[in-house]
Amino acid sequence: MGDTEIVATAERAESVWLANIESARRTVRQNRVGQFVAIVSGSANDAAYWQAHATSVAGDVFRADRSTRVLSIHERSPKGNLLGTLNAWRETKHDLTTGNLQLPSVGLVSMVFGKGKRLSPLTQALGNCKAALPTPMTSPTSGDYLRGGDLSSLYTSTWLDTIERAGFKGLVVKWGDEAMIPGVRWQLPRGAYADVDAIRFVWRTEPDEVLAREKEWVVVDAETDLMVTQYPREDLQAILARRDALGADEARRLAMGVNLGSFAISYPLLDAALEVFEADVMDPSRAADWDPYGWLALSCADEDWAAAQAYEAKAGWPGLAALCDRYPGFYEKLREVRRRTESRLGRPLRLAVLDFGECFWVDMGLHQQLRRALERLTQPDATGEVTRALFGITRQPDANGNIVVNSQIASGADIQGSIVIDSEIRDAGSVIHDGIVVGGRHGSVSMPAGGIALFCASETLSFDGPSALALRSVGETISLPAGGRHTVLYGPGGPVAMAGNESVTSYDGPNYDDPILGNALSYAEAAKLMDGVGPAETDRLWHEAWEAWQ
Repeated sequence: MGDTEIVATAERAESVWLANIESARRTVRQNRVGQFVAIVSGSANDAAYWQAHATSVAGDVFRADRSTRVLSIHERSPKGNLLGTLNAWRETKHDLTTGNLQLPSVGLVSMVFGKGKRLSPLTQALGNCKAALPTPMTSPTSGDYLRGGDLSSLYTSTWLDTIERAGFKGLVVKWGDEAMIPGVRWQLPRGAYADVDAIRFVWRTEPDEVLAREKEWVVVDAETDLMVTQYPREDLQAILARRDALGADEARRLAMGVNLGSFAISYPLLDAALEVFEADVMDPSRAADWDPYGWLALSCADEDWAAAQAYEAKAGWPGLAALCDRYPGFYEKLREVRRRTESRLGRPLRLAVLDFGECFWVDMGLHQQLRRALERLTQPDATGEVTRALFGITRQPDANGNIVVNSQIASGADIQGSIVIDSEIRDAGSVIHDGIVVGGRHGSVSMPAGGIALFCASETLSFDGPSALALRSVGETISLPAGGRHTVLYGPGGPVAMAGNESVTSYDGPNYDDPILGNALSYAEAAKLMDGVGPAETDRLWHEAWEAWQ
């Protein structure tokens, strides 16, 4: 369907990532896409927050002329991303009809629901809304710091522009806790996607042991760039055996792609799916996801669905059998969606596959991934340059390897290889090596082994080891061990300090339900405490405490 400039080397990868970051910003400046965005969240408080916040930063995230129509949608019960997409489509049609507005060629649905259990206790401090995590990047039009959900949307602008120019009409559905920069520069001819019904986003590569175990796989016809089938996560030998079973000639024609999760879906396919599933969309007991079985059901024949059931039963995997038990008629409904779409369009269903190459990925929903992404800001190499560009930090390091922006630092402070933005550090004895301080108001800071302090205020901030991170911590003394986490909940009963640590890898059972690490509350109790507060109120209460700190 088109050509792509594929990343071949690490050096080339970084230049392509930088070009795609700038392309996304340019697309926003030139108002090329972003006429409409639906933001889907899981509570009324979240929906109100995103409506106001996304509108205020729209000129830096969607369109510079601030003409974006923002629709914030509250899912009243968890729908899964398949029924959630259809619920968003239902709300979108109603909104545009009520406003007597036309559908954009390509719109964006940003999925920002999720309390972020695995980001405890930071996510509770954000009102149980992980996509509201403030980043070091500011919005010039609003003066606010962009949130994780904003960066996720900003860097989809090139995707929207590319598929719109190729003739696609529909919605891009994107998860809001990650920013993803493609490792290719697309060169698609006009009309390449004029007659496709969905676009699967993949990294086309050969499976290895790690990717096979951790990722789902889309099988692609290399001649047509259309999806053939999808495999769930399994060991490498099982995936290779599946491909080999197709036969040598067929296997040579096929390519494999890591499923990247986000996708585009056409308006005709959305219409047909909403007709078939509307009662389930409205049923609070119903939920369903696209991956892996929704796409498989939509694309396969009856005998292939039966073969997939038999394969998983023999392997002892419960996934597909559990879906069929929980959701009787799921396959039959998607088969009807396909029949209606094909009948109306007069052609077979076409699920295209777009290769993103090896992406530059910033995951803001997990402790280690978030910390590692932010630590890359201090790296003097090309990876550090890409990370700084992604967060809008364009100033070059000084003679000590520091990037200092809009900050006051006491003369004599020992600061090397660090990032300091919008911060005050008053004590000349402060030490920061390879550290990051953003939005801080501090007396003495001791970070000799690095660390990250975001939007904190303290008389003494001390990190005893690397990989520590504090978010919105306000207090006399804030001290973290290696890998530590610290934040403050601003809830109905007043501020509550909470600790965490990267050594906690499971957030189930006692680690979540019982107090750990010296906390007065468990993470479950903290989530319950903050459930009715919401991100807007936590923003207000944190800022009030931060501003009052002397």
